[in-house]
Amino acid sequence: MSFSSRRRNYLLTPHRHDGLIEWMKSMLRHSFVLDALGATGPDTFSHFELLIDEHRSMSLRNEERPSRLKQLVPMVGIFHTPLPLRRAYEAYNKKYGVSTRKHVCISFNEIRHILNLAQIMAFAGQVSSEVKHNNNTTTPPKEQNVIEAENAAKRWEVGTPPLTSSSLPVIDGGNTPREPEFTFRGPKLITFDGDQTLYSDGANFESNPELANHLFLLLKNKITVAVVTAAGYEYQSEKYELRLSGLLAYFQLKGLLPDECERFFLLGGECNYLFRLNNKFKLCPVKEFGPGGWLTATKHMGIDCPANWADDHVRAALDISEKSFHDSCDRQKMRARVIRKKRAVGLVPNAGERIPREALDETVLLVQSELQNNKTLLPFCAFNGGKDAWVDIGNKRVGVQVLQAYLGIPRELTLHIGDQFLNTGNDYAARDCCPCVWITDPDETTYMLKSILRLAGVSLDGHNSPSLEDFSLAIPSIQDGHAANIGNENEAVDFLEMTRRHGKVEMMDVYTGELISKTK
Repeated sequence: MSFSSRRRNYLLTPHRHDGLIEWMKSMLRHSFVLDALGATGPDTFSHFELLIDEHRSMSLRNEERPSRLKQLVPMVGIFHTPLPLRRAYEAYNKKYGVSTRKHVCISFNEIRHILNLAQIMAFAGQVSSEVKHNNNTTTPPKEQNVIEAENAAKRWEVGTPPLTSSSLPVIDGGNTPREPEFTFRGPKLITFDGDQTLYSDGANFESNPELANHLFLLLKNKITVAVVTAAGYEYQSEKYELRLSGLLAYFQLKGLLPDECERFFLLGGECNYLFRLNNKFKLCPVKEFGPGGWLTATKHMGIDCPANWADDHVRAALDISEKSFHDSCDRQKMRARVIRKKRAVGLVPNAGERIPREALDETVLLVQSELQNNKTLLPFCAFNGGKDAWVDIGNKRVGVQVLQAYLGIPRELTLHIGDQFLNTGNDYAARDCCPCVWITDPDETTYMLKSILRLAGVSLDGHNSPSLEDFSLAIPSIQDGHAANIGNENEAVDFLEMTRRHGKVEMMDVYTGELISKTK
């Protein structure tokens, strides 16, 4: 293929676009040009909502003819819940005044934010309406969803006030407030990407007390939390613990209870290595086979269960990927090296070098094409990791589905949060098996979790979060596996030891998991 034809194909490939958001943006641009967004914006989002509802209904009925939305956006995927887009837009516009702008049209990122908000509002309305419907209320479920979406919008705009004793039911003739039974209005399983979602790309979860506190509150409210990461160190749990050192330290510092710890999972290599947090705040491999084994419990999933993957099929896919990476590296003159693992192949930069985004995209699109042309029998994920490119056997669709099957949580009550939802990203596949929220960095993750907790009715006040200083001092003790003594005036802190261990985390090769000493 000539350079010019490759360039044309690159420009025609929608790998840096999202068809639905681009189409929504083009529809809203007309209103902006006519200075009519304030008047027509809500109705436009109502029309988007109508088209999505129609598309969902036709998909559920397995109709062969395409929906109107499918004809307008051929690449549109699955919607697992209704999306109250009008209410989300009105709440977002009320807070940020998008419709008042005269020179800057509504942007791609703002539409992404509105879609994210609509998704978490849908969870709040869906769970509340289910509870009320089960209690034999007379409000029809569809109307109840509308009411709950409006209530969710109000909660998002102003936050949720904490319950006070005056607002609680009473017992014993009105003398003793009684804690009402609380129902978390939100997803029951939340899965997270690692890099650029919980921590910066290639870094570790260290000092982020606000995000750590939101994750802590989810676990306290009986929500299962799972990190589904491409990082593949097999069952070497200490390497994953180093990547999550600050988060695990925070859980210990806050005194997370044993049953709450057991709701925290990590799935490494996209879908290949499952860990569970124990009461000593250590990640323990989950048994694969036999009674209670996660591979045994999910073997019925067929080709989507890692237990059913033949070694020769895995080896064949990795051979194709490795050869493709070497060819791309030579042809594009990249200063990089190829790494092969048990179920992954990576192209990573040499020390001190950087691979251009275009080169990574070219590498990913080429290996995707070669694996498809060779009719690879296994699910795989070829993705641009921002600084590197990888092919994993399995993908996050498989990973999330494995967790859903193992834990018995339906897709409608699952939410995946990640940053790589373009078709060269490794979160893209998760869209097929659950609702998703598209963020761009850990700050956005923090904001989304704050919104989820507010919409779910969880107060963010009254929780004495440790200071940033306490948070950082807790990290060394969690790596030793003994209890932290933060706040004890008689406890001396060995800063040299803390610095040494902090450096150990910094010097771990995140690609291979190799621990590199400072003198090396």
